[in-house]
Amino acid sequence: MKRAFWIQLHLLLAAFFLPLMLMMPLSGTLYLLGFKGEQNVVEAFRVPGPYPAEASADEQEAWVRARFAEQKVDFDFEYIRAGKGEWVFRPSSRVHFAAKQVENEVVFSRLEPDLQKRLMEIHMGHGPQLMKQLTIGFGLALILTALSGVYLAWGIASYRARAGIAFGVGALLIGLCLI
Repeated sequence: MKRAFWIQLHLLLAAFFLPLMLMMPLSGTLYLLGFKGEQNVVEAFRVPGPYPAEASADEQEAWVRARFAEQKVDFDFEYIRAGKGEWVFRPSSRVHFAAKQVENEVVFSRLEPDLQKRLMEIHMGHGPQLMKQLTIGFGLALILTALSGVYLAWGIASYRARAGIAFGVGALLIGLCLI
């Protein structure tokens, strides 16, 4: 393939995914520095009886949607994530609900994440299904962008040694971290 193709591919992929390329390391770095984000949690309503934890996913979804309808709460979710006696109705990168069994009642809470918490939820794959697909595309595009950049650098003789050294040092550091 011609060099011009690789330049165009590199440019278009980098430009299209730049917002995600900035969001991922920014949110992850802030998280590692201790800024994990917060969310306001407010009890929304309670319903008597147990949560149907042993029911199929479809039956649980129908049960939950019926509880929201009974309470006249206009809320849509894509799927339910169960864990440690709590059920989160995702995507959790926006205002969402969670339910918890408390004695003979199921307590539904409304959660309002701040911006950093929303970014981290997307970063961890808890956003909308469309965002998950976009993130998979981003991962593939990031690989293609990096490989096209290395290919383009390799095509210029004076860049080969620097690119090779940078790659070697990066590979060595990752290798040392795996030991």
